[in-house]
Amino acid sequence: MNRRLALGLLGVGLLAITAGCGGLLGPGDPDPGDLTANETYDWNTDADADIRVNTENMTAVFAIENRTDGLDDTDPTFRFYGRGTLATEQPQQLTAVQFRYANGTEVAFERVDGEARSVVTYANGTTARLPVLRVERTNDRAIVHLPTNASGQLGVTLPKDGKQISLPGYVEGSYRVQLPESARVGVPLLSQVRPGATNRTVRNNQLTLSWEDVSAPNLTVRYYLQRDLLLFGGLVIGAIIIGVGGALYYYRQLRATQRKREEVGLDIDIEDDDRDGPPPGMG
Repeated sequence: MNRRLALGLLGVGLLAITAGCGGLLGPGDPDPGDLTANETYDWNTDADADIRVNTENMTAVFAIENRTDGLDDTDPTFRFYGRGTLATEQPQQLTAVQFRYANGTEVAFERVDGEARSVVTYANGTTARLPVLRVERTNDRAIVHLPTNASGQLGVTLPKDGKQISLPGYVEGSYRVQLPESARVGVPLLSQVRPGATNRTVRNNQLTLSWEDVSAPNLTVRYYLQRDLLLFGGLVIGAIIIGVGGALYYYRQLRATQRKREEVGLDIDIEDDDRDGPPPGMG
């Protein structure tokens, strides 16, 4: 018994170590290649959170205004996290991290001596290498240290899980989610939008969901492609045909069995026998 208990505890310990990106071994530093990846963000959005869902990932632009998630007001941060295999919180993998000031000045990362260093590009085109943007990873968070908390926008690229996105409520206010081309929501078994969207628009075969104000702890959108709907409809029709065919086959087998019983005289209704006396020779 003690041996089984020890093996069980060892298995739980191994799961805890290997689950997610955190665990007991620590998350490690952000990959400089991830931070310096190229990406183009729509800085002209008027939504507080603008999400563009792609085939392999999603790009997001978050409005920054009076965020004080850091240790004090001089260290504003934006903290990203997701759920691991054991439903534990773990740091999100961030790529192409960029920041844009309200006056158009942009900050991005470039690789210098194997490290990711932030570079400021001013509106007039001049650049300066200044440590105003920094990213670190803890056991449960990917933390972006922002240049300012007064105003601006943070652009990041995030991973996604298949045909579904699920985001914590990183910011309060308006949200906009643009789905991939030919993606749709509406069929309950194939899609889910939580909380429900305020508006839905389709332009150039792309569906955009928008919310005027999101204060929920999480935003979840599960979608399907239009070809998936055709496939699903075909499967449903096929299942109906198979079900009807099976029922018809069962009915025919039952009728055949009844006819055989009648032919050999097994279906004799003894309740219709009017004879009250004993069998012949027994009276």
